[in-house]
Amino acid sequence: MKLFERCIPCQTAGFVVALAIVAGSVAGCGTNGVMNTADSTPVQGQSTSVTVLLSSTANDQLANFQMSLDSLTLTDQNGKAVTVFSLDPKQLAESIHSNSVLEPIAAASIPQGVYTSAALTFSNPQFTYVTYAANYIYFNTGLTFTGNSPQPAAVNLPSPITISGSAMGLVLDSRVSQSVTIEGNPQGDNFATSITPTFIITPESISSGATTALNGMETGIFGQVTSTGPVSSDANSLVLTTPGGSALTLKLNDATTYQGLDGYSDLASGMFADVDLAIQQDGSLLATRVEVADTTARDLVTGPVFNPNNQAGSFNLVGEREQGDDFSSEFRSGGLALRFTGATRFRVFGGFTAAQSLPFAPIFDSGSLATGQDIAITAASIPTTGPFPVVSTATLIPQTVDGTISAVSSSGSYTIYAVTLAAYDPLTPPGEASTLNVYASSSTQMLNSTPAAVGNVLRFHGLVFNDRGTLRMVCDEAADGVSE
Repeated sequence: MKLFERCIPCQTAGFVVALAIVAGSVAGCGTNGVMNTADSTPVQGQSTSVTVLLSSTANDQLANFQMSLDSLTLTDQNGKAVTVFSLDPKQLAESIHSNSVLEPIAAASIPQGVYTSAALTFSNPQFTYVTYAANYIYFNTGLTFTGNSPQPAAVNLPSPITISGSAMGLVLDSRVSQSVTIEGNPQGDNFATSITPTFIITPESISSGATTALNGMETGIFGQVTSTGPVSSDANSLVLTTPGGSALTLKLNDATTYQGLDGYSDLASGMFADVDLAIQQDGSLLATRVEVADTTARDLVTGPVFNPNNQAGSFNLVGEREQGDDFSSEFRSGGLALRFTGATRFRVFGGFTAAQSLPFAPIFDSGSLATGQDIAITAASIPTTGPFPVVSTATLIPQTVDGTISAVSSSGSYTIYAVTLAAYDPLTPPGEASTLNVYASSSTQMLNSTPAAVGNVLRFHGLVFNDRGTLRMVCDEAADGVSE
C-alpha cells in the first residue's frame, strides 16, 4: 500500500431519513418486528423485490473509509448462484457516515429461496486517519491497494438468508474495525496499514403497514437530482444520484414535505437534496421529506470538521460524501481546506426540531463550529488548486459517536449520558474536551442489547452541538458499541 501524508499547521479555535423496514440485527439487537408469516416461505418460480442497504459497525478511529463495490452474488442451498448487483459504474461505499444507520444503494429482483453463502467483490479502498503532533494536523491516507481489479471481500452470513414475499431488504454491514489494521507512528516512517474489507450480510423484512416510521436504524440520504417527472396520476418522482453513484428513483405524493422549496415544481436537475425515505410494500421508495439547502450549489461535501479557526474563517473538512462539478473524476482523500465569510449560512438540517424542554440551547453558527462535528457544505466551486473555496452553506447533520459511558444523570424528561471518547476520536483534539454529553428522551430509539450503564461502550447517533465549549448530542438512536 502506498501512503501519502499531508500535514497542515494547527490554528487555535477560540433528522432523519425514516426507512420503513424492520431492522435490528445490524444494530446489535434482535429484530424489532415480526415477518409476515404468510410471506415467510419461498415460492418456487416467484421473485422478490430486494432493496440493498449499506450500513457499518465502526468506532471513531477513521475519519472516512470507502471502496468501490463491484458485484454481489448469493448462492442458494442447491448451489445455484444469483447476481444481486454487478455495478458499472461501480458503487462507492463509504462506511463511516453509515455507521449504525441504513442507506439504500441498489435494488434487484431475486428468485425466492434459501441462500446459504454470498460473494462480494471490491476495488480501490481508501481511508483517512487523522492525528495531531507539535501543532500540526496529519491526514494519513491509504490511497492504493494491490491491483485495481475486483478482489473478494470477507463475507459472513450469520444464518441462511430466506428471500420471500413481495419485498424485503438486504443489509451489507461493513465491519470497519475488523477491516483496517493500523500500525506504527502515523507521523513517522514506520506507519503501515493493511486492509481486508469484512462484511456481514443479513435480511430485513419490511414492516407490515409501515410507511414512514423506522422500526430500526436511521440515516440521511444526500444526492443530486438528475431528473423529475410524473409516474402516475397521483404521484410524481425524481431520480436522486447519491455521492456513491447510486441512482435511486423516488416517488413523491401529496404528503411529501418540502424545505427550502415551495414544492415539487421548484425541484430542478442539478440541485442537491437531503431526502427522507420510506420503503413501500412493493419495494419502491417514497420521499416523505425533501430539503434543498442551496438551490445554486454546484458542489456538496459532507464529513467531520478539523482545525476550525473562527477568527480567520477557515477550517478543514474530511470528505465522507463528495459530489458535484468538481468531484466528477475521483474521490479526494485527506482534508479539504475551506473558508467561510459573513455571507455563509450556518444552519441545522431540516429533520431536526429542537424540543422546548431541551436543557441547553441547540445553536450552530460560525462561533460554535467545532472539531469533529459532521457537517454538509455546499459551494459554487471547490477546485483542486487555488485559494480556499468559500462555503455557501454549512449544515449541521447527524453523526454516530462511539464511546464509554462514565456517568448517567437526568434533567427534566432527558436522560444524560456522559460519554468518554477515545483519544483518537475526531471530537477530541489535544487539550480539548474528551467527554460528550448525550441527551436521550422517550423518542430515542434504544436499539442496544448492551445496557446503557456506566462502563459500557455504546454508539450514539444524533446532532452534536458545541455549547460554549461543552459538547452535547441530541440523540435519536443508540446501538451497541465497538471496542476502542
